[in-house]
Amino acid sequence: MGFLNFKVNLKIMKKIIALAFLTVISNQTLAACKQVDAKGTWIAYQSAFITSLNDPHVGQCKLVVDKLGAISSATSSCEFVTFHTDQIPTGGTFKVNTDCSADINLEVGSFVGQVQIAKDKSTYTGRFETDTVSGITNAVKQ
Repeated sequence: MGFLNFKVNLKIMKKIIALAFLTVISNQTLAACKQVDAKGTWIAYQSAFITSLNDPHVGQCKLVVDKLGAISSATSSCEFVTFHTDQIPTGGTFKVNTDCSADINLEVGSFVGQVQIAKDKSTYTGRFETDTVSGITNAVKQ
């Protein structure tokens, strides 16, 4: 009887260990965001659909962000199809909150964005506003 109890207890212990392992893994996946999660090169796409100029358009930005959330004006730029096809250098800030929301402020057009960073911290989606337009923004980290 003792050997049978040992086998049953061993099965239970294996299940407990597996459950504990899965809990640790899932907690790491769902870990709170930190400022350093913004670090890297983001390729962002914008679609402006509300404009005071009645000129809906799309844009693309390359945002190079350091670990403190500063966007490098030397290596970051935006390009807006339909009215300005040149790459415009931009700097700014990328502030990450622990709930993985973030505030992005770019110097180009006084861009202010509120985004949500995905669990894997490699994409974000959200909205933006400037002095003259509002729209949506999405990005992927390279």
